Amino acid sequence: MAAPSKKSMCAVSLNPDQKADYRELRDFLSTLELILDQAYLGLVFVDTEGIIRFMNKQYEELIGVDRDATYGKHITEYFPDSRLPVVIQTGKAEMGWKYHYPGGTTLVVNRIPILRDEKMIGALTQCIFRDISELKDMARSLDLLREKVHTYKAQLSDLLKPKYTFRDILGVSEGLNHVKDMARRYAQAESPILITGETGTGKELLAHSIHNASNGRRGPFVCLNCASIPSELLESELFGYTAGAFTGAHNKGKTGKIEMARGGTLFLDEIGELPLIAQAKLLRVLEEKRVEKVGAVIPEEVDFRLVAATNRNMDFLLDEGKFRQDLYFRLSGLTLHIPPLRERREDILILSQHFLKQISTRPVEITDRALRALMTYSWPGNVRELKNALDRAVCLAQHGNVIDLDELPGHITAASLNRLNNPDQTDDAAEQLDMKRKFSDDEVLLIKRALSFCRGNKSRAAKMLGISRSSLYNKMERYSLN
Repeated sequence: MAAPSKKSMCAVSLNPDQKADYRELRDFLSTLELILDQAYLGLVFVDTEGIIRFMNKQYEELIGVDRDATYGKHITEYFPDSRLPVVIQTGKAEMGWKYHYPGGTTLVVNRIPILRDEKMIGALTQCIFRDISELKDMARSLDLLREKVHTYKAQLSDLLKPKYTFRDILGVSEGLNHVKDMARRYAQAESPILITGETGTGKELLAHSIHNASNGRRGPFVCLNCASIPSELLESELFGYTAGAFTGAHNKGKTGKIEMARGGTLFLDEIGELPLIAQAKLLRVLEEKRVEKVGAVIPEEVDFRLVAATNRNMDFLLDEGKFRQDLYFRLSGLTLHIPPLRERREDILILSQHFLKQISTRPVEITDRALRALMTYSWPGNVRELKNALDRAVCLAQHGNVIDLDELPGHITAASLNRLNNPDQTDDAAEQLDMKRKFSDDEVLLIKRALSFCRGNKSRAAKMLGISRSSLYNKMERYSLN
């Protein structure tokens, strides 16, 4: 296949047209040879008699000979055990075979019969890898890539798993227990759920728990805070977009949160912040179970469970025209309202004990007057504010394991003193609490309520109270509750 030399061309008398044709043929063969020389594969071609007719540069360097010297010689002069004659005889290709070259190198080769008009004209050897170590390196690279993909999938799966169950929602108050009971029932339905409540009451915690108790608990749990994303980006984040849907869009498009939640639950926090246009599209998705990406023409089928939450006054948003009535009616069929912490003060002690165990590795106690301040404070930030206050108190505790008034935030102690100095402003629940005289009575009440709620199961009651089972037994014996 090597291009004819100028010398051979001059030895033949050609007319101008023939010379032009010859130059064109020579240029074509030279280009073809150049292409084959640049190929990563080593190539050698033999005719039906096993005579070498072409060898590219890769193969020439591999066997360390002048390829021009190999032309016209039998393949077995260089590869005594070559199977090309066998391939010519059988007409069957041999793909991915290992071949041990006499020089000690192990090759990976393909042997392919070459046909023209269904007639055998020769055979071709392709050397895929010059050395078996190259194949091993590639295999190791593939294994590493496969391991990385597996790791990324596992990390993504962890991100889409719920973190909490109903056991993580601590408290013995009647209002909280009613919400948990209704949430367990709603979890078995397929309809959307709307969770309302002040900031910090634990709406996301309840959403996680609902998903974990639902029929779709094996599916993904996808969260989106509608207040944390600019309104102009929220639609594409929620519904996704196709490639080139708008300026700056990713060239491969983007999967929206709705599509990611297929087969599971989509939790939309602060849904009151959702723009009206996105509200209309969300309603359509809920009605038709199909989602249309930004820039798409054909909608895609999608099956998911929607749980939404808000701390806004929905009646006010409806009156102001900031929330669509039809979407609200679609969401509010199953509504759960989490009462604020000031309406369930009996949960403060349990939550405090639980948070202190989370915050500190050492036992931490709260003095009676500090506990009185916690119980009488109004907690506008609810459970989240309580945890932050205890975080601060543990850091500032001078004696290491005792929290007193000095360790609590000033506005909490000031509010407590104000209530004590102004009895008329004291809440009924706080008025009944005199921690110096009645702390034992309150603890007995909490233990009784926990045991009643857990139907006598002491292990569950101890977990709800945030104490060990042995501590519960000791307290029950001290208060004669056995």
